[in-house]
Amino acid sequence: MNRSYLSVLEALLSQPTAPFQEERIVAVVEAWARAHGLPVEKDASGNVLLRHRGKGDAPASRSKWVFAAHMDHPGFTSIECSGRNLLAEFRGHVGPSYFVGSPARFFAPEGQAVGVIRAAESVPDTPWLRCKIELDKPATVPPGTLGMWDLPTMEVNGQTLSSRACDDVVGVASVLCAMGEIVARGLSADVTALLTRAEEAGFVGALAACDARTIDEDALIVAIETSKAQPKAALGDGVVVRVGDAARTFEPSLTAHLTAVAESLARQDKDFKFTRQLMPGGTCESTAYVMYGYRATGLCIPLGNYHNQGEGSRPSSISGQGDLRGRIAVEQVNTADFESLVKLLVGLAADSRTPADTDAAAKQRLEGLLKQRAKYLKNPV
Repeated sequence: MNRSYLSVLEALLSQPTAPFQEERIVAVVEAWARAHGLPVEKDASGNVLLRHRGKGDAPASRSKWVFAAHMDHPGFTSIECSGRNLLAEFRGHVGPSYFVGSPARFFAPEGQAVGVIRAAESVPDTPWLRCKIELDKPATVPPGTLGMWDLPTMEVNGQTLSSRACDDVVGVASVLCAMGEIVARGLSADVTALLTRAEEAGFVGALAACDARTIDEDALIVAIETSKAQPKAALGDGVVVRVGDAARTFEPSLTAHLTAVAESLARQDKDFKFTRQLMPGGTCESTAYVMYGYRATGLCIPLGNYHNQGEGSRPSSISGQGDLRGRIAVEQVNTADFESLVKLLVGLAADSRTPADTDAAAKQRLEGLLKQRAKYLKNPV
């Protein structure tokens, strides 16, 4: 795998993150942007924007791309701690059966604290599970301390990358890698990276960005995710042009354009792989953008052990863990899929065609069919 891509992944995946507590990811993004000469902005809700406005002879009609990914992953926030007894909320969706007996790690100012969940229950009038955690030893864990599953930050075995938080830190990494390529090549594209907060708590950062009109109304939004693997979108199948999610289908013309650019790349690059699928394993930010009137579609790479929920009977990269069913496990993606995702994002920025051009070409083909074959409607001979 490209070494510079690996370094971006390592820098991001080594940082803890959870809904509403993405500040360590933000710090890495800001340092990366400074190193690449990209200005950094934040909207009123703390969503991060990196903007590239290429110079040159690009036409005024060029596409205005927004590559969006979210910086959080399902995680814990501490409520109170006394000795070895810690009470915390879990923010994000993980099945209740995965909690009791699973290990958690909290990133307190005075040092990290590790423990095991002994109980997890829903609380009336809140969307979160409340967890009672027994720490390995007495610790000081102030209220509001970020916690995550106690899993490896990142391991690479062949083409399989495992991490406690692929979703969607790997998506953020893909956007940074693509922006780096776009800057290095001096592309005349108009591209904004939008890195959002609290997606796992209900798209809160993206919804706030829509409500505040953080995004230009004429932007073309591509939300980037790691999405639960499907039978025809498995790890190793390449980047997925995402037709829709569990809730909606996305903007047809924009989706068709992504497919057309992907097809062009596949003809030119034997290592580039893609598939076009509706990914029903969850709902993503593209649905939110569409509902607020934006033109939006999605890209993703297939994800194993979605939201750390162990799937099936398979070997695990965690020592001593075999059958993962019902157990917390590292998420997994394919590194070649990641590279194809970056290539497609760069390809979108580099391609001079617009979605309107793609639609016009499709209409021309259909009109050609009508011209050639309409006569058979009157006489089938």
